[in-house]
Amino acid sequence: MEKRDLNTYIGDMGLYQWRVFITVFIFAIYTADAIHIIFIAGKMSHWCHVPELVDLPADVQKNVAIPTSVHSTFDHHDDSMIEYSSCEMFSLNYSVFNRTQFYSWNRSLISNDTPLVHCSEWTYDQSEFKSTIVSKV
Repeated sequence: MEKRDLNTYIGDMGLYQWRVFITVFIFAIYTADAIHIIFIAGKMSHWCHVPELVDLPADVQKNVAIPTSVHSTFDHHDDSMIEYSSCEMFSLNYSVFNRTQFYSWNRSLISNDTPLVHCSEWTYDQSEFKSTIVSKV
């Protein structure tokens, strides 16, 4: 079977086929932006950047320096429902502590009177996206 045999069977590109093609093409151009925005502006979890803790793993940094809030569902407390603040951190002098102390950090020793400060820089979770508009702006 050759191309001309196929054209005889399905027909040539007529006015109707061109209209369909142009309509689909125009809609594809506009929807491509909507699809790209998912990858360009994906939501990245973030928390305050603490320069003294930069060399520690992300989970240790958050456990030591970032306040949490527990969201309970049906009055059941689950560790997966703990949400770290993305705008505040504890105002502590982390340079007076030994690095090994951070790995066994007991959050319950931090009192409710520990002052909080607002972030000026952030650290972004790059496990899902490496770079997005959110992390750049």
